[in-house]
Amino acid sequence: MSLTSRLSLGLVLSLMTGLSAPMIAPAFLGNVSKSTSFASSLAQAQTAQAQTAQAQMPSFSDVSTDYWAHDYIEGLAKSNIISGFGDGTFRPNDPVTRAQFAAILRQAFLQSQPTTAQPFKDVPANYWATGAIASARSAGFLSGYPDNTFKPNDRILRVQALVSLANGLKYPAGNPQSLSNYKDADTVPAYARPSAAAAAQANLVVSYPALDQISPNRAASRAEVAAFVYQALVKAGRVNPIAVKPERRWQITPTMTFAVQPYQVSLSENGQRLAAITGQSIGAPGPDIQVWNAQTGSLLKTVTTEAPDSVFNAVAISQDGTKIAFIKTTPSTGAIQLTVQTIEDGRVLLTKSLNPPKDQILETNYPITPGVLYVVFSPDGKQVITQVSLNSLNSQTYQSDTLYNRLDFQDIATGKVTQSIDMPLVEGLYTKPILSPDGSLLATPSVSLPRSVYTLGVVIWRRNNSRFEPLTTLPGAFFGDRMAFTKSNLFTTTTSGSYDTWNPQTGERVQSNGLPREECIQDGDVLPSPDGASYFSNYINRGACFGNIQTGEFQRNFGGSSLIETGFFSGDGDSIALMGDREIRIFTKAAP
Repeated sequence: MSLTSRLSLGLVLSLMTGLSAPMIAPAFLGNVSKSTSFASSLAQAQTAQAQTAQAQMPSFSDVSTDYWAHDYIEGLAKSNIISGFGDGTFRPNDPVTRAQFAAILRQAFLQSQPTTAQPFKDVPANYWATGAIASARSAGFLSGYPDNTFKPNDRILRVQALVSLANGLKYPAGNPQSLSNYKDADTVPAYARPSAAAAAQANLVVSYPALDQISPNRAASRAEVAAFVYQALVKAGRVNPIAVKPERRWQITPTMTFAVQPYQVSLSENGQRLAAITGQSIGAPGPDIQVWNAQTGSLLKTVTTEAPDSVFNAVAISQDGTKIAFIKTTPSTGAIQLTVQTIEDGRVLLTKSLNPPKDQILETNYPITPGVLYVVFSPDGKQVITQVSLNSLNSQTYQSDTLYNRLDFQDIATGKVTQSIDMPLVEGLYTKPILSPDGSLLATPSVSLPRSVYTLGVVIWRRNNSRFEPLTTLPGAFFGDRMAFTKSNLFTTTTSGSYDTWNPQTGERVQSNGLPREECIQDGDVLPSPDGASYFSNYINRGACFGNIQTGEFQRNFGGSSLIETGFFSGDGDSIALMGDREIRIFTKAAP
């Protein structure tokens, strides 16, 4: 199956997940409430980009030009088939209900279709989508259940959307063999196989990031529905096909090497600036922070601790590369201090103690020392999120207990804490908080106690005005940098054997990809890239390896003189800093 065909097949299946009413064209929005808005969320297609004429600023703030479904969404918007929400977003990962799907079908294919079909008993005459549902039923796109119900608020599945398009557009039954290129073809229900095969043969199916999975039985996202509908319009000759952009590969020669002993590094969004804690001991906090231009190698700034026994434990650089934030500890006094300052002139924007009040720390008879210390910038650079944990160590049994563990959202301009989140009191939970690129979602580790049998997972939080509220909990033991948000706000997690993509809005696993049992992936860390389609892995003294989920390609032979290297991706996923024991190496993707 060609790449275009595989992309098309994934697109069709996506149509069924769940659009909300604003996804439909503005002319339709007058009769749609905010709660049922449908047409504003079609996204996610980084593997396919529009032709040069379409390469322009996106219409929706949450659908970037390099998003996998950008061209499908923009194409439908220009055709007045879909529109966005009032805040300028499209919400591509939101699910699509059956009523919303009917509304999109009407806007795309049924403008002149009569609405004489028998009404469903659970669709009132004054329901916002009654006309669209009747039109879709009359034309053969959608049917109800044996008891004459339609269940308009149920999420539409990918396979249901594909079957709907194939049936409504009167495609002849397809050859079931056309589904054989999908690893999960056996999960397509028997009733749907002829129509799903027809959709595949018509290039309606578009799957991302795993082109070889049809994922028939999960809810379709707005982005996926947009892709399915667009491909159906291509089949009908109403729009031009989307041009497939060649994949960029990682260069095997570093663009820059810094001969230092790093403890922690942070890259700006575009990978042009690098901040690192450096020192004289391998794997230990250091007395210096250095900021470089990662493209030219020039040293832009050095920050040194004032006290002889002070060290830097955490550092972060803002997305725009203009500010750094760091946490410094002084063992002799127990002080934990946060500082935010500009890079160009060193102007201090915020400095404050992070030591919690004593009445917030569990009592202990043993010395208290800092545990996990992290700092990250919010995408807009107006806040930093700090994580501070405190441990006690029994000098006789060497058992360590966590006494305090909290996230604080620090407003840089005022120095005030706008929100605090108590974290699990589990020692060694070395996972920093992760924000989505637009700042609307937050991921933190989850632990279900009792400690002797605790279960690990990830809590996804959603921003509501100025505060984060729990959205869903994803299962699995994810630690360190083995999880990331993609630029389209999907969530990726890795283990040594699989690369999984989740939709935080629905809590569903979107794709699950097995990883090749290569020598540098078998026992090493596997770090997902923000592009949602690639990963970095390493193994002791064997250098760096990069894999591509879409193509299955695995690049080796990146060399390196370090025993172990840890990777840190830039926010755009086009650069990575490999931190070894004696150097930092910068790698970038080459132009196609």
